[in-house]
Amino acid sequence: MKRKEFLKSCGSCGAFSLIGLFYSEKVNAEAISLKKDDEHSEPMNKKQVRQLLKFIDSSINESDKEKIFNKLGTECLYSRNYDKWVISFRENQEEFFNRVKRGESRYWEKLEYNKEKSVITLVGRKFQSCVCEYGQCDSPPESLCNYCCKRFQEEMFGLLLEKNVNVRIDESIILGGERCSTTIYVGE
Repeated sequence: MKRKEFLKSCGSCGAFSLIGLFYSEKVNAEAISLKKDDEHSEPMNKKQVRQLLKFIDSSINESDKEKIFNKLGTECLYSRNYDKWVISFRENQEEFFNRVKRGESRYWEKLEYNKEKSVITLVGRKFQSCVCEYGQCDSPPESLCNYCCKRFQEEMFGLLLEKNVNVRIDESIILGGERCSTTIYVGE
């Protein structure tokens, strides 16, 4: 199982995220193969991507910003195959939650599912800065929390539980908190 890989890179999204973000209607991002050892291509420039995301966050209308960052969150889950990892817990959802109780999550301190209330409480660990690679800059875009991370968690917990979920950001480092915590409302 690729649990450790998931936990180590959960906060960052892949290069395909931006490709899918801008060309999702015309190009299937999975069909594009960029090889790290390709001598004719430049490596991904993280600073450039961060600056682009900051520009988008500060210069376009809220509706378009929401669409773009929602897509970024969705692509983070699917382009890295986290969806397959999450789906592997469907038959044993308790194990998904127990991993956090045992302290095995690098990012989450508490993850509890109150099935009677249909609410999941996620409390992140304290960090000095955002764990997302795109948030590793001065004045990171707030849309990384408000839309990208929110959508990532909606997709992830929706896949795990096979239900619609709605995520509320309760605290985030980018928004001035000490940790990233959410409340997840599980639908029918």
